[in-house]
Amino acid sequence: MAHYEPPVQSKRGQLFDAATVLVLIFATLFVTTFLGQEAETASAPAAPPARELAELEITATERDQFQKLIDSGATDLAGATAAVETNQAGSDKYDFSVAALLGTAALLAVYLAFVYRTSFREYREVIDEKFGPGEGGGSA
Repeated sequence: MAHYEPPVQSKRGQLFDAATVLVLIFATLFVTTFLGQEAETASAPAAPPARELAELEITATERDQFQKLIDSGATDLAGATAAVETNQAGSDKYDFSVAALLGTAALLAVYLAFVYRTSFREYREVIDEKFGPGEGGGSA
């Protein structure tokens, strides 16, 4: 078996590859950020009317902390009301789909099987190149 010499990539090719990867990363980040903001503004509920801290369903300690935030100018009454309303338990939060979970698990299993098979094949090629074919007569 002849000794394998991997091809040498030119500096120009390396720069092109690096630039391509960077462009793809930035494009991916931009698109996900842009789509996330679009979806957020489209589905954002109207702000609840500001209520007094005494009317909110919070503990006395939470009420004191919100009052300190309002007094320091870190938030206002409408912001405190929105924070409390957003964190209240409700049936409209934390949607869960069993079908989506099973689909994700199946996709992950297929991907991991592909990676395992590909990695194992490449591993065998490296071992055969380094040490020659095994007792079994070659690659599996």
